Amino acid sequence: MDRPPRPLQTWTALPVLLVLAACASAPPPVGTVAALADHVIDDVAATAHFNGAVVLMRDGALVYERAVGLAQRNPDRPFTVDTPSDGASLAKTLTAAAVWELAAEGRLSLDDPVTRHLPGYPYAGQTVRDLVTHRNGLPDYGVFEDELNARTVLHTPDLLVLTAKRQPQPQRPPGVTVEYSNLGYDAAALVVERASGRPIAGFWRERYFAPLGLQGMFARPARFADFPVPRTVGYRREGAAWVPHDSYDGEGFVGASNVHASARDWARWGDAFARGRVMPQARLDAGLQAPLLASGLPSTLTMLSWYCDEARRRCHYTGDYNGFYAQVWWDRERREAVAYVSNSTLPAWRRARLTRDLVDALAGRAPAADATPALRAVARDDLPALAGTWQSATLGRLALSVDDGRLFLRAGRGEPASIFQVGRDVFYVPTLELWLAFSGTPASPTMHIRSVFHVAEATRLPAAAPTS
Repeated sequence: MDRPPRPLQTWTALPVLLVLAACASAPPPVGTVAALADHVIDDVAATAHFNGAVVLMRDGALVYERAVGLAQRNPDRPFTVDTPSDGASLAKTLTAAAVWELAAEGRLSLDDPVTRHLPGYPYAGQTVRDLVTHRNGLPDYGVFEDELNARTVLHTPDLLVLTAKRQPQPQRPPGVTVEYSNLGYDAAALVVERASGRPIAGFWRERYFAPLGLQGMFARPARFADFPVPRTVGYRREGAAWVPHDSYDGEGFVGASNVHASARDWARWGDAFARGRVMPQARLDAGLQAPLLASGLPSTLTMLSWYCDEARRRCHYTGDYNGFYAQVWWDRERREAVAYVSNSTLPAWRRARLTRDLVDALAGRAPAADATPALRAVARDDLPALAGTWQSATLGRLALSVDDGRLFLRAGRGEPASIFQVGRDVFYVPTLELWLAFSGTPASPTMHIRSVFHVAEATRLPAAAPTS
């Protein structure tokens, strides 16, 4: 961190110091940013098979853009910065903004019963707030995989009807009240439609897409055949070959996902938050100050569905669906935005680092070296050995617990969060936006914690001796 400035010794030094401060805070030359960003992209393309596009903006102006690789294979079609790609959960930032604005305008209340707007909603007593704070216990899309594989068209009301049949009661792990919920945000988009009297795609277009110049952003049609532009296909690497790892035809549900946009348009969306153009300033400030949950960390997820730092000045969000990965980051103080999209299953441990590296490049800094040691594969039977209290120099106490073969994290006095294993050696905590991995031996392990905001390690504390 920067050292605090020393007190001025005499008033005559003031003009010189002001000049020096102005020089120090001036944006780095575009050529410097480009060279640093090129290095980041070259590296991630060579070592992690990145295919996609990157855009960096400052104060509403383009600073850097670049695309690499293919948006489609056989026949090959190159990625460009204007290539629309599946933004996955970045759609939640649009839905959360719509709900927050309609509540501010008195057209709905966060404490309205969902059934006031959606009579067919399966869980009586839940509120709109429960939808957007992931406290609804709705099932994830995997429950509906048979119907998706059958290539039938499924809209959000269809999923809610199926939920009532297959999971008549909300389901959450023991002790967990916030469980990341996609269908909850799809239902919230339906609430927006009922409260506004418009399809969600039309509401977004009128409120955000057109005013902010998001010309290529759109809610996807259910059928691939109806896409308005050539569709970007998702892939994953198997040995030396690329194989499809794509979205499903027939996805007619929108709100938690299924918004497509280019890296350029996602950067403009981030820029609208960085410069306070997305909604009235007081409304924006209130949405960013309201935490969605008690994270127990300096950073937290806010009611506008952005993960923000403690000061709520820097925020980001992630989209992750099969082969697609996307990230938007913005900074209110520097009035900067970073966005990238990818269709090549970016490795989990590389994701937060790529965002940090691009933020560094935009600031004119060389990316920090990755000091992560070799990570240890963790089998399901190994999970109990990870349970216990861990200590991090920067994040404090972290409690890992195991219940019915599932791993959970509680940071400080925050709410317990579910952990999902996303690779042989990597875990993800979606409500906290943390990536976890382990090195060392089972008897002496180290936990590695990564996010856009956090690079930390933790060691496990000795278990307390039993009392007689």
